[in-house]
Amino acid sequence: MAENHVLEIRHLSKSFGKHVVLRDIDFTVDTGDVTCIIGASGSGKSTLLRCINMLETPTTGEILYHEKDITDKGVNVPAYRSKVGMVFQSFTCLTT
Repeated sequence: MAENHVLEIRHLSKSFGKHVVLRDIDFTVDTGDVTCIIGASGSGKSTLLRCINMLETPTTGEILYHEKDITDKGVNVPAYRSKVGMVFQSFTCLTT
C-alpha cells in the first residue's frame, strides 16, 4: 500500500542566477507531523518555505500536496495557499 503524504518535496532546487540556494532537497510531512527547519542564517530556510508556498518558483523539483504537484501549470495556487500557511519570521500582530 502506497503512503499518502500530506506534503512531499522531491529534488527541490532553487537558484538565483549562478547562486544555488537550495540543492536537491527531499522530505515528507504526514498528518500529525511537526517539522522544524533549522540552519544558519542564509542557509535557505526562508527560500524553502517561500517555494513550498509558491511565493518563489523552484528551479527544479516537485512539491506534492496530497500527491498533486503544485508546481504544474494550471494549478490553482491561491486555493493551495488557503490550505498551507506560513508565518514570516518578522511577523507581528497589531491590535487596535
